[in-house]
Amino acid sequence: MVNWRELFCNEQFILTAIVLNTIVMFLGGFWPGNLWFELSDALFTFIFLIEALIKIAQHGWKDYWSLGWNRFDLIILIIALPSLAGLFVDDAMMTNSVLALRAMRLFKSFRMVQYIPNIEKLLKGLKLAFRASLLVIMAFIVFLIVFSILTSTIFGKIAPEFFGNPGISIYSIFRLFSIEGWYELPDAIVAHSSSSWGIFARCYFSILMFFGGIIGISLVNSIFVDSMTEDNNDEVLEKLKQIEDKLDQLHQESAKS
Repeated sequence: MVNWRELFCNEQFILTAIVLNTIVMFLGGFWPGNLWFELSDALFTFIFLIEALIKIAQHGWKDYWSLGWNRFDLIILIIALPSLAGLFVDDAMMTNSVLALRAMRLFKSFRMVQYIPNIEKLLKGLKLAFRASLLVIMAFIVFLIVFSILTSTIFGKIAPEFFGNPGISIYSIFRLFSIEGWYELPDAIVAHSSSSWGIFARCYFSILMFFGGIIGISLVNSIFVDSMTEDNNDEVLEKLKQIEDKLDQLHQESAKS
């Protein structure tokens, strides 16, 4: 006889359900509105709901909520539950809000994250990296905002589609820092201005791209990556120190003998 409590608390069973649910949602995208895919997805949602209820009943709410991964699972489940409303709404009555509720079911696939090998160590590294690079990221954001406002003031009337106001400008400058297609911005200004303004625009954006896109982004990346691997480096250094201590001990013992 199947022990349902053990089955719904079995991590392998839950991981299989998450993978199958992700596959169902992916295939359902090719046949939107298909009843069988909708029912299958709803079935998996109920499986995750039963899993949460069994774990809460088994461990108690306080112990259940004390575990970070349980909180993560429950929050994702709560986000996905409104998607069940799509089962009771006819296609002709679909609105953006109902479609948004349906889209929330996609968050269930995020539960797969906790089954990634060494995920705890990876998350710890990410936390350390964010903490170490926080000041650099804040400085980069200030740099981005300042030059977005300055660029909007200088080129707002010439290229309003890119720099018409600081809000649009901040997106365009961030796009410039990503380096992809950065030359389109000065080219748009050249097409709607005099030759002297065109020369100024090309020099201005080339310098801005160099300091923001090449140096700025590279600096943030390097600090972030170094901080993530710092914990691993500490472990390696500790092991090397232990090896050196053992070698010194062996050398002293051989010298005495």
